Amino acid sequence: PFFDFPRRKPDYNAEVYAATTRSIAASLKKHWGVNAELYFDDLDVGQKLNVQGEHQYAFVLKALKELQVIPVVALDRKDHNDAVKQLKRDGGIASATVAFRIEKVDFEDFDAIKEQFEDDLKDAFNEFNEIDLIFDCRLCIALDISDTGQEIASFAKKFCAAYPVRRIIVTGSCIPPSIRDVLSTDDNTTLPRRELKIIAKARDLSLLELVAGDYATVSPFYSDVDLAPEFMQNVMTPRLIYPFKHSYYITRGVSMKSGGYGQYVGLTADLCNQDFFRPGYSTGEEYFYEKSKGIGKNATNGTVVKPSVVAHISYMVLGAKL
Repeated sequence: PFFDFPRRKPDYNAEVYAATTRSIAASLKKHWGVNAELYFDDLDVGQKLNVQGEHQYAFVLKALKELQVIPVVALDRKDHNDAVKQLKRDGGIASATVAFRIEKVDFEDFDAIKEQFEDDLKDAFNEFNEIDLIFDCRLCIALDISDTGQEIASFAKKFCAAYPVRRIIVTGSCIPPSIRDVLSTDDNTTLPRRELKIIAKARDLSLLELVAGDYATVSPFYSDVDLAPEFMQNVMTPRLIYPFKHSYYITRGVSMKSGGYGQYVGLTADLCNQDFFRPGYSTGEEYFYEKSKGIGKNATNGTVVKPSVVAHISYMVLGAKL
């Protein structure tokens, strides 16, 4: 799994960042354990904090030191990268692998940014035995499948020729920050997953072993609605996102003020009646089926997250073919 430090509005101060870090560390130790690898980054939060006398990312990595954490470096994050380099030199990082996360704007042309590797990443790379190269396409709705696949294939081949690469991962999503961008209220739609076609195209063109990454049912640019509580019920709507073949089935209700959480009975019933629904495939499907029958408490926007992710991951790991 790849975990990102959660966004926050307003952004973190040092005290809140430290408290959140401790909570994350305790949760990961409890639910993931200390024997299997994971990636951890803080790309989505401000990058200027000094937390208890240390760079914020060094503080996070020290808090997670009991876990099998693979640190993440990137271009244009020199202080972050230097923190990784120094902590590794000081014996504070056990992993022999470092992850290099690169986004679309940077992987378009390997030769154009080759010199930047020397400035931003060479010292950090030199501290590790191998690199996991992660192409993070982020939001893929507007990306050209053929062009993006070609860029990934070209960059991957040139990078692998220059650096010791253990694993190549390609990831992205077509779920926007606001579901309103693809779906009106009281409606449903099928959203093609362009990220899967990009991964398949990159595999075909590179002839390399590419691992398919996945944001599951959360947008890469998820956003918390910044509204006063008294207005939340006017804008919040129930929704479900469910994968099948190379698409998402997305269904959405009306505002909670108008329809209430009881809407989830109808939404889950509609989902369970679809030809592509997989009865009993995971605890996610079991949850949706129970709610479609009105069993137990009403589902909420919070309680559907876990079964949605479980259903998604179970399908992608066990049943999907790219």
